[in-house]
Amino acid sequence: MKHLLHLSVLAIGLLFTACGSDAQQPAKSTPSSVATRIDVIEFHSEHRCATCINIEAMTREALNTGFAAQMKDGTITFRLVNVEEEANAKIAEEFGAYGTALFLHVHKNGKDEKIDLTEWAFMKANDAATFKAELTQKLRATL
Repeated sequence: MKHLLHLSVLAIGLLFTACGSDAQQPAKSTPSSVATRIDVIEFHSEHRCATCINIEAMTREALNTGFAAQMKDGTITFRLVNVEEEANAKIAEEFGAYGTALFLHVHKNGKDEKIDLTEWAFMKANDAATFKAELTQKLRATL
C-alpha cells in the first residue's frame, strides 16, 4: 500500500514537470518570429485621384490576401497618411512625401530602411494582377 502511494506521488510529480516544460517552449521561440517588421505606408493629399485610390485598394488586397497572418500578428502593418493634415507633417517630411507616395518602412536587425515604391506603383497602377504579384514578391523578399 505504501509503495502504491509513493508511485502515485511520483507519477503526479512527473506529470506536472512534463506539462511545465512543454508550456515554456513556445515562449522561447516567439521573440525570434518578429525579428522583421514592415510598415507599408501610403501617403496622399486631401483630393485623391483615381490612380491614388487604386494603388491603395490593390495594396490592401495584396496585404489581406497574401499576408493575412503577418497583418494579424503585426509583422506587417498598413498605414494611410494624409500629408495635408498637420498631425502628419513630421512623418511626411521624414519620408519626403508631399503627395501620393508608397513606401515600405523595414525594421530588421535593429536597422530601419525606407524603400520608395512610388514610381513603381504609378507604373503598375493600371495592371492589378502585376501590381499585386510584384508587391507580394517585394514583401516576401524583404521578410
